[in-house]
Amino acid sequence: MDCQTATLVYQSENHLEKIREIFPQAWQFLEEVSWAYAQAKTDKFDTAIKNLVGETPFKYRMVHRDDRDQLTKDLGDLLGDITSRLLLERHFSQVVGQPVFFSTICCNSHLTSDHELTLEEVLPLQRAAVELQLNF
Repeated sequence: MDCQTATLVYQSENHLEKIREIFPQAWQFLEEVSWAYAQAKTDKFDTAIKNLVGETPFKYRMVHRDDRDQLTKDLGDLLGDITSRLLLERHFSQVVGQPVFFSTICCNSHLTSDHELTLEEVLPLQRAAVELQLNF
């Protein structure tokens, strides 16, 4: 998140409302992926990743975006800023009634998981995403 945007968000009284106001498309996307994750909705890219990686001892869901649009940039800004990521994870965990952790992965993919992933957990997912992204 650039300094001007961070100033707007963190000097406001309601940080989440300011994030929602500045990043409405990203907010909607995170709400949608949170619910889809909580409800275990299938996704073509996620299914392909799971077929490549195999069984994992943790729950995750990955979706791939087709292009590098404003939403992809906004998600990178929001999830790359530790404070906004933690605020959003707390909020959407409360909304869906279970822990959700957000990450960006691959080039244009979004990963939702049940905990903060370790390098050993995420590396196979990253490798599979890089392999598959050319076909999506």
